[in-house]
Amino acid sequence: MGIPFVKLQGAGNDYIAIDGRNIEADWLNLSKVMSRSAFGVGSDGIVLLEDSQTAQVKLRIFNPDGTEAEMSGNGIRLFAKFVIDRGLSQIGTDGSLKVETLGGTRAVWPKIADGKVVSAKVAMGRPTWDPKRIPVILPSAKNEVAEIIDHPIEVDDMQLKITCLSIGNPHAVAFLDTPVEDFPLNDVGPFVENHSAFPNR
Repeated sequence: MGIPFVKLQGAGNDYIAIDGRNIEADWLNLSKVMSRSAFGVGSDGIVLLEDSQTAQVKLRIFNPDGTEAEMSGNGIRLFAKFVIDRGLSQIGTDGSLKVETLGGTRAVWPKIADGKVVSAKVAMGRPTWDPKRIPVILPSAKNEVAEIIDHPIEVDDMQLKITCLSIGNPHAVAFLDTPVEDFPLNDVGPFVENHSAFPNR
């Protein structure tokens, strides 16, 4: 039996959206297979609808490598479009859709035109700079630091200064003196993402 899905794109991220209620599947492996660009659908992963006990809907996000993510700002906006456009959930009386995620419950405010979601805002919550809560482990940083700002890490042949925070999922931010288009992001990004400092990537 096949699993129906929709592929959606928002701000450069594309996700495969699936109504996973009442479906038993190996979502981790399925995300790896479906996300492959040449042999699968090609995507940044799967956004999966499940029933929630604490919100209107529950969102699970699976990365292309088969790991599960806490949250994604673009992913949750696409997820909201998926569930609202298909009548899988309704907007609440305050105009928002409450979504349970591994990073906590988030409110999404969709903009509707001609009966469809055309854009959406997300209340991502306050960021945390606490290394334990992100989490980030940098042996070269002083013990019990309150935050990690402009901390140098070695990336191949370069030194990159990163600032670490979490907005439901871990982020390592680098401020550059050169245009992003001139930076080897496709090489450096995966290296930083899989760096030993980030146990949750």
